Amino acid sequence: MKLFSTALAALALLATAVNGSPMEEQASSCTLSGTYKSGTDISSCSTLTIGTLSVPAGVTLDLSKAKTGATIKISGTVTFGQKKWAGPLVLLGGSNLSVSGS
Repeated sequence: MKLFSTALAALALLATAVNGSPMEEQASSCTLSGTYKSGTDISSCSTLTIGTLSVPAGVTLDLSKAKTGATIKISGTVTFGQKKWAGPLVLLGGSNLSVSGS
């Protein structure tokens, strides 16, 4: 039984690794929508589309780790929760960025 459990765990780990690989290749185009989570990694996104996005109160929309040469497109409405705090609401950083909105 122990051998079966070990083999099953190894197969599950292998399946996770195989299924996870294509996600990294697709990461060049990313979309932020829904509720923003602090710590969201955008560093591998060549194109970042920001759709309708809600940023919770007291949380910074952190775009400071944008990939060099990235395109950031704001296509939806970004709303920020209300709270007295020092901010900032948005943190933008990187080099050779193209930022547009519609």
